[in-house]
This record gives sequence, structure tokens and C-alpha cells, in this order.
Amino acid sequence: MKLNWKVRFKNKLWVISFISQLFILAEVLLIGAHATGLTDFHLTEEIKGWVFAVVNAIFGVLSTLGNVQDPTTEGLEDSTRAMNYNEPK
Repeated sequence: MKLNWKVRFKNKLWVISFISQLFILAEVLLIGAHATGLTDFHLTEEIKGWVFAVVNAIFGVLSTLGNVQDPTTEGLEDSTRAMNYNEPK
């Protein structure tokens, strides 16, 4: 299976999903490392809450700026068809 990573990283929705999954992976690895005694770092609920708040704030700002967009259109603008809508279809 061959993946075209250049194309995937051009899709902002895919990138945001990928980053979210990296945070989940990091959390699982930290919990596992602590459980097996590889580290004495303990992922507390306070740390989790802070990390989730920061990530949500970043994605909220990106959404407001329009970086999270309709993947069916090119660029950050709405399509000509969507600009002529009076109500969403």
C-alpha cells in the first residue's frame, strides 16, 4: 500500500485529524510507560484537562480563521455555487 503523503498534508481536515490522533497516541504511550515503570511521570487529570483545553483553543482559533473548511472546495473560499445559496442544501 502506497500513500501519497504530500496530498494528505494538503487536506487541512486530514491534518487536524492526524494531529488529534498524535495527541491520543502520546497519551497512551505516557500512560503505558508509567504503568510499566519506564518513567515516573504520571499523567494527571489536571494535565489532561490543560492539554485538551489548549488543543481545543487552537482548533477553535483555526476554525474561526477558516482553516477548517469544506474539503470539496479548493482553497479557503466558498464555491461560486455556495455563494449563491439562500439556505444550505
